[in-house]
Amino acid sequence: MLKIIKKTCLDEEKIRGTIPTKKSELDDFDFSKVIVNKPWGHEYLFYGDNGLATWILHIKKNGSTSMHCHVDKTTVLIVLLGKVECSSLSEKYSLIEGDGLIINKGVFHSTRAISDNGAILMEIENPAKKTDLVRLNDSYGREGKGYELKNEMCFDLSKYERVFLNEEGIDLNKKVGNMNICIKSFLDNNNLKNYLRLHSNSISFVLSGKIEDKKNKKIYSNGEILEIKNFGDIDNIEIINPVKLFHITKDILDFD
Repeated sequence: MLKIIKKTCLDEEKIRGTIPTKKSELDDFDFSKVIVNKPWGHEYLFYGDNGLATWILHIKKNGSTSMHCHVDKTTVLIVLLGKVECSSLSEKYSLIEGDGLIINKGVFHSTRAISDNGAILMEIENPAKKTDLVRLNDSYGREGKGYELKNEMCFDLSKYERVFLNEEGIDLNKKVGNMNICIKSFLDNNNLKNYLRLHSNSISFVLSGKIEDKKNKKIYSNGEILEIKNFGDIDNIEIINPVKLFHITKDILDFD
């Protein structure tokens, strides 16, 4: 399941009473060199490219992120391990491995791990702006506070199990939790269509290039999410420019 949560009048009402995010010392900070400690667990940067940032969140059992929103960025959450309960101001969503939420700008949300061994999630930010954060309420007393400061980060990466993707000598396949994650480039339609047919239950998002869904008259470009099973007939899609996809699936990945 991949569900979209849109901003409501209640979100608008609550955000009017909050303090806007100020310029921070972290605006130009290199998050690839740290683990960010949280009262609910920890998170780290997994991949960054083309104005997007992908984070991995480790949430301990019954740990919960604050009820917060991002004013300037869209967020996608995908469960890689365990079960979580995601809440907006008016709804609750139970998610298992492979499920995800697209959370529009300005939507207040929180995530709680409900499985015995906690949960691992992927968070995709578009655009990459970690300090774009407004906390409404929080179990750990962080209401109204900005993103964690440098003294709350761990610079010794050997203390944590961490998976990182980059463009230098890239290893196209990483397993995080129970999901396989890869980056793959496509230059022609046949290769793309064959690949997507093999992994029809996957979720992908576009890192670069453009894909056209001819049937629904939609163009997918940088940062947009593809839930492959929603295409119906994969023959309806065409590459407009060479495409690089970030791909999340339970399948054993085939790179031929």
